[in-house]
Amino acid sequence: MQTQHLKKNYHHGDLRAALLHSARTLLEEQGIAALGLRAITRHAGVSSAAATPHFGNLTGLLSALATAGYEELAAALEPVLPEGAHAAGLVYVRFAMCNPGLFTLMFRSDLIDRSDPALAMAADRTSRMFTQLIDDLEDRLPQKTRAGTRAALWGKVHGLAVLAIDGLLDALLTSRGEGLTLEELLEDALR
Repeated sequence: MQTQHLKKNYHHGDLRAALLHSARTLLEEQGIAALGLRAITRHAGVSSAAATPHFGNLTGLLSALATAGYEELAAALEPVLPEGAHAAGLVYVRFAMCNPGLFTLMFRSDLIDRSDPALAMAADRTSRMFTQLIDDLEDRLPQKTRAGTRAALWGKVHGLAVLAIDGLLDALLTSRGEGLTLEELLEDALR
């Protein structure tokens, strides 16, 4: 019976990709709370044991999904790097708004294994992009003040991303009646 179900729903040959797709679909449609191994494998049309050879456990699967998120974010940032930190900040916030579940998962250390080599490499690549942008802005600053500036700028961009995901920027716009669009607010805040 399970074999027939597997053949009916899973026919494309890349179980790893199918499981990641199912996890991402559930994440974006139902939130982090829906990310159980059984729910993900059921969505993919396979038995819960089918994920073990590819990911080991739920943490492994979610770490792989977070890795994909960091890779997507880096790919989105790369073309705007020559435009500077402002453009990169906008891309970061837009990525969060378009992928709220994935973005949240990427920063949930309780659900992912930060020591996973692929995840660490993908997260580091994204971090290095921001570090380089900030270093370019800070050429005039003494070396010892750069770490604080990096933290402050990343905190601003990341904070805006979280506020946007949570709908709090929209609430701010409507409560203040300033006539700004969300995009204009982000432009202004990141300027």
